[in-house]
Amino acid sequence: MRTERFTEPHKLGLEKLTGDNTGLVYTNERTEVVNDEQGGEHTEYVYDVYEVTDARDPHKVKNDVINAEHPFGDETKILRKTLAKVLKAAGQYNSPDLAEFKQYNEFCESV
Repeated sequence: MRTERFTEPHKLGLEKLTGDNTGLVYTNERTEVVNDEQGGEHTEYVYDVYEVTDARDPHKVKNDVINAEHPFGDETKILRKTLAKVLKAAGQYNSPDLAEFKQYNEFCESV
């Protein structure tokens, strides 16, 4: 994963590169105020960018991004999805004690 900055908003999601099947996934848009050399300020749009090897398959793209951020196997994906369902059914998904899990789960689902 790397970070890229733009002066204008960039499209979130997958961008297929020309000539082959690779792609870039732009996530986690945020803005930062930056001081320039003349003493002024301007806003930059900052994105986390993930490189994927095969932009043709949405499931592979999602798994590539998740594995880059959290390098575990499919077992973790299955456990995460199951735990999220159980917590939602029990009414505990929004519990402050589970905030870190909720943040991780929503990151994975947003990719």
